[in-house]
Amino acid sequence: MKALNPKSFVLALMSALALISCGGNGSGMNAGGGIDGSGFIAQGAISAHGSIFVNGTEFDTSNAAVIIKGQEIGVGDVIVRDNLDIGKVVTVEGRRTGNPNTVVADRILYSDNVEGPVSSIHIIDNITKEIIVLGQTVVVNSATTFKDTTYDTIAIDDIVEVSGFVDDTGAIWSSFIGKTGVFSPGVVVEVKGYVMNLDTIMKTFQVNDLPVDYSVANMGSLPGGIPADGMRVEVEGTLDAAGNVLTATQIRLDDDLSTVDSNEIEVRGFVTDFVSLSEFTVGNQRVQTGAGTIFTDGTPQDVQRGVKLEAEGALVNGVLIATEIEFWGPNQIELEGFVTSIVSISEFTVGSQVVQTKADTVFVDGAPGNIALGVKIEIKGVPVDAARSILVADKVSFEKL
Repeated sequence: MKALNPKSFVLALMSALALISCGGNGSGMNAGGGIDGSGFIAQGAISAHGSIFVNGTEFDTSNAAVIIKGQEIGVGDVIVRDNLDIGKVVTVEGRRTGNPNTVVADRILYSDNVEGPVSSIHIIDNITKEIIVLGQTVVVNSATTFKDTTYDTIAIDDIVEVSGFVDDTGAIWSSFIGKTGVFSPGVVVEVKGYVMNLDTIMKTFQVNDLPVDYSVANMGSLPGGIPADGMRVEVEGTLDAAGNVLTATQIRLDDDLSTVDSNEIEVRGFVTDFVSLSEFTVGNQRVQTGAGTIFTDGTPQDVQRGVKLEAEGALVNGVLIATEIEFWGPNQIELEGFVTSIVSISEFTVGSQVVQTKADTVFVDGAPGNIALGVKIEIKGVPVDAARSILVADKVSFEKL
């Protein structure tokens, strides 16, 4: 939800910055810092093409460079549509233009969380299951989009590419799963995560429950050319015949958000570390709030480890100074588009998605009676099943054209 106007943004930001200027843990603004950084950064799942929508913001990708796993593969809308599926979690770096409703994307960065064989499947309930891929727990639910597989057909030994949000336990809540093949010894796989239990004698470490042998890996891009406990890395290699150990051929640092100050940044994910109600981490991004921070669909007391939220504000010396915090349920998704058909004010279609409202659905900048053909709206809600046959709206926001 993009409700802040420039004046309220500045007022809220000034209040939030007071938290840093009053001290904190030593990571506040220093000489040369400030809020004069330019640009717009968004990190979240792609919710629509056209160019692309990320966190409810539409980005013009006509001249955007697409960078996948550290390599630029091309520029422009066609490259974006061919390589960045809906549901994939990306980082978009761009800038606003003279039109306040337009953000131009300069770069879009993508790297999957894990790609490898499914080794086990555990049914949680009728719309949720957990699968294990290269020792990583992956949550599959109604918020997951699929390519060349489905919620019901995903199977043991399928090679799948997973993109999603990592929670405080290390589990990946998938927003995208695509089947790329079937397991056989020697197939190339990859995983992203933190180096754990490093053994420099045996040349091994773990990424969650996956043992990694790095004795023959190319590690030239790592600081000092070696891994370290706690380092966040991307590992590529092959599995042994049993599928239990990854022999790494390439290890590089995981892509991180820009360290350059930025006027606007929005990051969606789970709270993975919690210091206080005014200082916590979303995904890998440190966040601070202040007296002027606006909380949407929740209160400051709702911030805790494992909660999914979106933080918006400015990036100052690597810290996101939040002007707004919006809470999201783990199964909630967003949909933005035009009303294309109407059964009633409580059941209508946005694009091709059937939407139903309920007694406690919140309407923003409009009312149920404003639902009409051609009206542009944004839906925040939960699908009733993995096929997304119906999206039940928790919030309906009317958009200006």
